[in-house]
Formats: sequence, structure tokens, C-alpha cells
Amino acid sequence: MYIFKNAIKNIGRNKGRNLLIGVVLVIIAITCVISLVINSATSSIITDYKNQFGSEVNVELDYSKLYEDGITTDFPEVTLDQLKKYASSEYVKDYYFYLEAPAVSKKINAINQEGNAEVQGSANAEGGGPDIGPPNLKVIGSSSYELFEEFKKGERKIIEGKIFEKDDEIVISENLAQKNSLKVGDVITIRSIADANKDITLTITGIYKDLTKDNTGDFAFKDPYMTRNNEILTTYETATRLVGKQANTMSRIKYFLHSPSDLDVFVKDAQSKGLSKYYSLTNNEYLYKQIAGPVESVQKISTVFLIVVLILGGIILVLLNLIALRERKYEIGVLRAIGMKKTKVIKSLLYESIVVTMLAITVGLGVGSFAAQPISDKLLADQIEQRQEQMENMGGNLGGSGVAMPNTDEIINSLHVKLDACVILAMFLIGSLLVIISNSMSLVYITKYEPIKILSERN
Repeated sequence: MYIFKNAIKNIGRNKGRNLLIGVVLVIIAITCVISLVINSATSSIITDYKNQFGSEVNVELDYSKLYEDGITTDFPEVTLDQLKKYASSEYVKDYYFYLEAPAVSKKINAINQEGNAEVQGSANAEGGGPDIGPPNLKVIGSSSYELFEEFKKGERKIIEGKIFEKDDEIVISENLAQKNSLKVGDVITIRSIADANKDITLTITGIYKDLTKDNTGDFAFKDPYMTRNNEILTTYETATRLVGKQANTMSRIKYFLHSPSDLDVFVKDAQSKGLSKYYSLTNNEYLYKQIAGPVESVQKISTVFLIVVLILGGIILVLLNLIALRERKYEIGVLRAIGMKKTKVIKSLLYESIVVTMLAITVGLGVGSFAAQPISDKLLADQIEQRQEQMENMGGNLGGSGVAMPNTDEIINSLHVKLDACVILAMFLIGSLLVIISNSMSLVYITKYEPIKILSERN
């Protein structure tokens, strides 16, 4: 206890020297706090988006290979049984089928159907007629409710009733329900465009609020089939009844891998089970880069900045402590000459360094936590601007033609950074490391020289 009290007094006796070291430590602490909180925020975002985009795998025709081999017609097909066989891979965590089936109905007045009603079915049958014409409804069936990503994102939400649970149960949009005076429990009849004599009766179990954007573009003619509010959501089996044998070619499958890094080995596994070379297994890597790319850049910048600050800060602290030790050689020699053991002298110097370091880190935590948010926003804005400029220079599409572009609301334009327990713990660990590094030369000096030699070298 005496040694600790004496160390506290020594800090006051050497205000100038300790103030200089403290200022350096505060600067190091602030920069480390900013880097750590930014790194923590970006890491969680990157992990979430990697799992979201990297683990979802789709089966698609590779048209470039088809054209290379001169295949323009009679494209090779992959059956449902083959797709299920690929799903048995050890790298697949889960999978589901989904199908988009066009349908028509005379009694359902679809959104954007005004002025085009005469081509949307026939009056000869309840669901349509022999001369069916273009569809006015889209029935989307899935073997898993997880297909409907809009519900996860909040773009769609069940506001009445509940999601479908059995075949022939459906949910429809609020706008479609209001336009046709439909409610939960009502029964509607639609007709398949594949079979002009086949009507399907469906029960409404839920109504969802739809905030998604239509795929109709800015054209004067709005296609009801491409209008998102006209989408009827149901089970996969219900949708297959609308397309009959065509379900084998119209169905799609989505695989979920245990890890995004398993994609290459999963491709090889599927090819060994008979997947044609003209089919590719792809994830949304490009879309991930467009959405999360600026966040990755911010993380790299913060990581590099942290490493540079720690290296330079450690070197500066070692030099400052060597200069301070040079000034205190006589003091150390006197203490050793009057009988103070080396361990106690070392403890006294360490206590001084620990107190100054912990005070500096405490100040750094407070200042850094306030400065982290505006700095992270500025870094992210710069990275987004650079990526947009890069896209403009490349013609607006870094991924080539046909690549999906992110919606404006999907782009990450802000980071929510905060000071948490992990960052605080990391900062005190960094402080301990700086104490050890900065005092290492001092400890070597004290253990190497005897007091008589130190006193004799006073002048």
C-alpha cells in the first residue's frame, strides 16, 4: 500500500512528464475506441448479410455456356427429383420449392385491370373461359413460408386473419381485397391458363398490407400480372395444380447452406450427382457486395487505422518512458541504495504507469463514444459515394447485364455504433498491453544495473 501511495504522489511530482504521456495515451485511446466500436458494428452487419446472401443458393441456366456450345433451343432441363437429390448434400441445411403460376378470374377485378378487362379472361366460365387470354393474377406457392422475404423486411404484414396453413388456403393484398369487397373466410374461384376447363376454389385466410414496389415500370399500360398487389400467396401444392405438368419446369428451388463458404464444395457435390454443366448454383454475391460493400470498406479502414495507431503509439510510449527513465536514474539509484528491492521499484513504476493509462483510457472511452457516430457516418458516406462513382464509370452496372441491382431502401447508408461491454473490455486489455510495452525497457534497465553504477553515472 505504501508503494501505491508513493506512486500516486510521484505522478503529482512529475506533472509535466505524466501530462505529456497522458495526452498521448488519450489520443491513442480515442482512436482505438472509435475503431473498435465501428469494427463491432460493421462485423455484425457483415455477418448478417453474408448469411443472408451467401447461404441462399439458386439453380440457374448458364446461358454463356449454352451459347459457347451453340445451344439456342431445347435447353437441358432439371427435374424436381434431381433438385431434391442435390438437396440431400451434407452442405445443405434446408431447402424449399416455390412456383409462380399465372391465373385468370372473371369475378376478381385485379389492380390496374381497368380498361383492359376484355382481354383478361372470358365470360363463358366462372374462372375464365376457353379463350382465356393473358392472366390477371399471379399465384405464388411455396413449400415454406420463409420464401416470402417481404414479410421479414416489413414490406408486407398480415393485418387480418392469419397466414395459410393448408392447401387451397390463400392470403391476398389489402388493396385487392378492398377493390373486390373480399374479407377473411370468403371463397374465390380462379382458373388455370394451362387448362381452360379447370377451376380452383380457394379460401381466404388472411389479408396482408403491401408496401412493395410494382414491376410495371413507368409505362402507360400497367400489366395486372406484374402488379405486386395482385399476388396471391399459397402453398406450393396449390400452385402446382394451376400449371399441371408444367410444374416440373416452372418450379424453382432455393437451398440454404450451413455456411457461405460451402458453395464451391456444394457445386462439386451436385455435379457428382448429375447436375448438368449448363446449370450453375449461384448466390447473391454481387448484390451482397453492392449493399454491404461500403460497410466492408469502412471495417477495413477502421482495422488498419487501429493497427497503425497501436504500433505507432507503442513506439512513442516506449521512447517517452525511456526519456522519463533517463531523468529518474538518480531517483532510482537512491531508492536502490537505501535498500529498496528491485521488485518494489518495478512495482512503483508500474503503478504510476497503470494509473496514468487507466485515467487516459477512461477519458478516451467518453470522448471516443461521442465521436464514433459522426466519424462512422462520414466514412460510410465517402465509401458509398466512391462506389456510386465507380458504378457510373462502369456504365451503372459493375456486375454486367442481367444482374439484380439493390433497391434504394436496401442500401446501408448509416451505422448504429455504440460503446458496449466488449469494447470497454478490449480497451482495458489494450491499456494493459501498452503498460507492458511502454515499461519493458524500464524493467530491463532496473534489473540490469546496480545502484552504485547508477549513482556513479549521475553526471
